[in-house]
Amino acid sequence: MELIDRTDSALTISWPEVNGAKRYKLQYSRVSTSDEIKFETLSDQLTTSQARKRNLEGDCGFFFRAGAIIGDEEEPEKWITHSDAFYLLSEEQSQARMPQLKVESAGYHAVKVSWNASDGAVGYELQMRENKGGAPWKTIAASFSGIEVRKKNLTSAKGYTFRARPVGINAAFSIPSEGATGADLSDGIRRIFSVLEGNELLINKATSVPLSDALAGKDFILLYVSAHWCPPCRQFTPMLINWYQKVKNIVEIVFLSADHDESGFKSYYASMPWTAVDFDDDGREKLMGYIKVTGIPRLVVLDGKTGNTLVDNAVSQPLDIAKW
Repeated sequence: MELIDRTDSALTISWPEVNGAKRYKLQYSRVSTSDEIKFETLSDQLTTSQARKRNLEGDCGFFFRAGAIIGDEEEPEKWITHSDAFYLLSEEQSQARMPQLKVESAGYHAVKVSWNASDGAVGYELQMRENKGGAPWKTIAASFSGIEVRKKNLTSAKGYTFRARPVGINAAFSIPSEGATGADLSDGIRRIFSVLEGNELLINKATSVPLSDALAGKDFILLYVSAHWCPPCRQFTPMLINWYQKVKNIVEIVFLSADHDESGFKSYYASMPWTAVDFDDDGREKLMGYIKVTGIPRLVVLDGKTGNTLVDNAVSQPLDIAKW
């Protein structure tokens, strides 16, 4: 059994899920000076393997135990418990905790975790846990100097929770963050971009990244067909750059060059802050065929969650995400 969170009046605990359990019975006891531990039942109708006991008082410590009710049984055959007592925070500790950490998607199976700086801290201990019954907190940085970190390889569909505390001062861990999962690509987006030869996109003229890192977690993906020799394209691109800088957390643009040669592509792409399909990748022309390009500039808006086309050409209309 694991302690997930504590305040000056409540304890949140979690235990491993038991196969075949219809429900769980949860009991608790205060630490006493006698050798006998007297458990009181909190509930025998729990359907999840996590619970929060409120309205606790005192600094004596508490023990919990949980048992699975399987089949027609009325009582658990085995109890899941812990060896050391769980203690409340003091009122002062509870009030001095860091605020809840902010967690947001940061690409394929990755999240960005950030928090506010604490006065007097020389670093931050950062922990995470998988959101499944009985999973423990694991330290991923004992003394991190910054206030923002990107955590990758988060593959669990159940998601993850994060917490931190300042190093150098006597402080408790922050309130656990909201659960978060690392974003994945939708089947629709994977299907559209399956024509790429290396399953990669350029992020500048010399660097490429996996498709999933570039596009996962984006609400909208825009296919931009343009060329340096096209005056209307050169007029529209700066406006598109200004708009993109304001929405790039939820939008990614993929440049599909209609230039006549690679040097033209590289020269034009050097001015752009978004991704591109390599000029030599046959998938570039296949993607232009997919959206049936007959003229440029062309800006096709795709739903990042489904791959469905939302706007056939957004060049001639206001770029209004709220209407997409």
